[in-house]
Amino acid sequence: IYNQVIKIKNFERGIKMKIKVSNYEIQSDVAREAFLTFDFEDIVKKLDLKQDNEYLYVKFINNEYRLGKKSSEIQRIEENSTYIDAGFYEIMSILDLLDNLKNLSKEELKASKNFAAPTGLKEVANAGNKQRNSWIFLKNAKAFSGKIDKLEKACKELGGIKIDNGDVGYIIDIFDYIKVMFVYYDEDSDFESEIKVLWTDNILKFVHYETTYYMLEYLFEKMLKIIEE
Repeated sequence: IYNQVIKIKNFERGIKMKIKVSNYEIQSDVAREAFLTFDFEDIVKKLDLKQDNEYLYVKFINNEYRLGKKSSEIQRIEENSTYIDAGFYEIMSILDLLDNLKNLSKEELKASKNFAAPTGLKEVANAGNKQRNSWIFLKNAKAFSGKIDKLEKACKELGGIKIDNGDVGYIIDIFDYIKVMFVYYDEDSDFESEIKVLWTDNILKFVHYETTYYMLEYLFEKMLKIIEE
């Protein structure tokens, strides 16, 4: 998917720029077009997914999604059975995972019992990404500040398992075999608020490094939405 996103035809890019389509939309469209070329039966077999004539069904951060096998539409299924079009972070996270499946056997699709910090993962991104990643943590740490009880509630609603770390600590399933350890320290008189995350240390077998931050961006969005309800 990532190679295809990079190799968008200049002609197509020019047309989309004229109608002011964002780069996120362009990348999402290219990724969804690539999805139509996937081997759906292989995906269903490896992940034990539900499917019907029109859709594959995938769970991502405690929500079910339907993926159109003919239309390429990707929608989040809400509790009241309404369908919401997935956003950029959801689309790129789900499709990057499914794209990587073709290189893996079903036996390899297991969550590691070990965790590592993003910068401790093998083949981490360059220093530019590390700066961007620090900004992601900083802005959300401030948004969570003073909301410990509500943040606890959000983590529980997302299916998290409580751990004895920080002021709020949970292990949350992203996919069935991709887990993140989320630890939050609220600000006090001596220290600013801080977010720390650890990934299951084999995550880069399943997705690209950049995708781990798409997952976090969407996870934090979901947390904030629950907090603000």
